[in-house]
Amino acid sequence: MYASSGRSINLLRVGNLRDDEPCPPCDCKDSISVERTIWTDDNIARRFWNCKNFLSAEGPKCKFFMWKDKEMEVGYYKDQLRKMRFELKRKEDFSEVSKVQKKLVKLQQAMEADKQVFEAQLMELMKQNSLLECGIFVMVIVVIVMWLKCP
Repeated sequence: MYASSGRSINLLRVGNLRDDEPCPPCDCKDSISVERTIWTDDNIARRFWNCKNFLSAEGPKCKFFMWKDKEMEVGYYKDQLRKMRFELKRKEDFSEVSKVQKKLVKLQQAMEADKQVFEAQLMELMKQNSLLECGIFVMVIVVIVMWLKCP
């Protein structure tokens, strides 16, 4: 089984060797293989080896793949791992929602502060507008008075 789809790549984690079992040499002889862990529903926390060039940006250079762990039988432990994985994902999603909610509150507070500043500026502009209107009215009166006084 190859983990070549985009979804599977996101589910792979490079892990440290947890025992003295050496990594087998890969087929390309270009580098040693690395131990990885896959977290799909079918292979929960199952370890395997593949070439470190397998996930290169240019695509798979070497297709070396070998399971390290035996396949877990369907049963209690596999179900428990699935449940724990689901709970962890749910908690991560909740954490992300909480972070977004906190950002939203901060943005609302900033928006309210900006609104108050804009309202104060609007009031100041309205006062200035009133003064300009009064000034224009006075100038019009002065011009009319001067025009009436002229012979």
